[in-house]
Amino acid sequence: MTFTRRTFLKTGIAAAAATALPTPLLAQLGAAPEPVPPIDDPRLQALAARALDAATSAGATYADVRLTHTRTRRFFPLFTHDEESMEVGVRALVDGYWGFASGPVWSPDEMARLGREAAHEARTNALGGPRVVELAPAPVVRNAHWDMPVVQDPFALSPFECQDFLASLERYLHRHPGAGVQVNAAAATLQAKAFASTLGSWCTQRCYRTEGAFVAAVQSAQSHREGGFSLDCLSAAGMGWELYTAEHIPRVREHSLYDEIDRHLEVAEEELRLPVKPVDVGRYDAVLDAVSMARLVDETLGRATELDRALGYEANAGGTSYITDPLAMIGSYQAGALRLTLTADRSEPGGAATVKWDDEGVAPDTFQIVTDGVLTDFQTTRESAGWMKDYYTKHGIPVRSHGCAAAPSAVYAPLQHNPNLTLAPGHEAQDFDALVKGMSRGIAIKGAGLDMDFQHSSGLGTGGVYEVRNGKRVAQIASAGFLFRATELWKALQAVGGEASLRRYGMAAAKGEPAQRCYHSVTAAPAIVKELTLIDPQRKA
Repeated sequence: MTFTRRTFLKTGIAAAAATALPTPLLAQLGAAPEPVPPIDDPRLQALAARALDAATSAGATYADVRLTHTRTRRFFPLFTHDEESMEVGVRALVDGYWGFASGPVWSPDEMARLGREAAHEARTNALGGPRVVELAPAPVVRNAHWDMPVVQDPFALSPFECQDFLASLERYLHRHPGAGVQVNAAAATLQAKAFASTLGSWCTQRCYRTEGAFVAAVQSAQSHREGGFSLDCLSAAGMGWELYTAEHIPRVREHSLYDEIDRHLEVAEEELRLPVKPVDVGRYDAVLDAVSMARLVDETLGRATELDRALGYEANAGGTSYITDPLAMIGSYQAGALRLTLTADRSEPGGAATVKWDDEGVAPDTFQIVTDGVLTDFQTTRESAGWMKDYYTKHGIPVRSHGCAAAPSAVYAPLQHNPNLTLAPGHEAQDFDALVKGMSRGIAIKGAGLDMDFQHSSGLGTGGVYEVRNGKRVAQIASAGFLFRATELWKALQAVGGEASLRRYGMAAAKGEPAQRCYHSVTAAPAIVKELTLIDPQRKA
């Protein structure tokens, strides 16, 4: 049989390739598949309807289908590498049990097969004990589309232009004697997503994520010591290539990347001139920079308030939570000091988790997880919001999902993943240097990396640790680490930097089995924590 462009249009994007020859062989025979259509093409809605019809015909009381077309472009100074994939996933609910089936082929027959398979899997799972799934209401979204606003589309720019920009950063750094580049790369992802459900929703969106890594080594001519830095302002963001070229990005950086390189070089040289001293184990008041605070928020409060994790559903995968009885602790549990307030959203411009609709077709809202130190809510999906029904009803709160359902692509079943998180700043206009200046004796911590336990309760932090005396960093403490328990850490929060010191960082977190890795942003300011335990992790007993 000969496959033509018309054949592909009639049968679906990949039907012919799936039933006959692998795509590379088609090219050799002179036939090429049609380019992937725009995600809001009406034909895709018809494909999704095939999956929904098949699932309901097979007994599903509810079903939804997601299609994703993911493009990734990786930039290096000398070359560019492109990746592309297409995915479809169908979820079906039968007698209180979920079934899920997915694959890489967009065609009418494959859609119908996946719908039947998802319903069959759900029916097989339903052989267990009786179970009721109460999905929170979701407004029907009819024929809506959204494009994430970006200034420079990385896929519309010439790859050579982006390569040249990366090369220019290296040339700029090399103007400084003793400095060299260790890592210099960028990646941009464009994911076109479609969602349809038996409720009647059909919505599509295009979401961008851009991130980079620029790591430099620095050698001091005076001390003959080696150090370095990385540009943490290039962490993952819901942005285009403007992440690299913009002169100023609110809550990310105040200056161009060239100015950022100058600033980091100046700080690195200053720190290399400091004397080095061994760890004096003990408890110290500590000033932590914004990225250290963001990581602490992410690994403790961010993980602990995933409702499925707190109820133990992640026990055999990503771990559990130190919030061990969430339905009893909400509204009363003192998670931290009065100055601790944590807000979640998926709408912040530039956020790595920002979307118009989540992977259940829900428009996310903004909500407070911790308010004045008290646990006031959890991250939820349509199903997990139902678990909170009694609490919400008692307090006059509508039972609705916060829009936290997500997955890396349609080939994965949606789970509850972190939204963007923001730690409320303090009222005084203080940054990291100002907080250090106000400390008579203690330590300062920059760029902390964390190693957490199974409950994300206790952890070990390592990074740049400095002795502070009379408002100045007077020595670098070699091989230092700090121990903490989340329940004590946030209650020991003494001060938080002001609004101008807030910085946003892209984070990635994995959960589920098989593991899913999704992105979100955490915004935080530098802060002071009382009585942090300083240790030497390399010391042998």
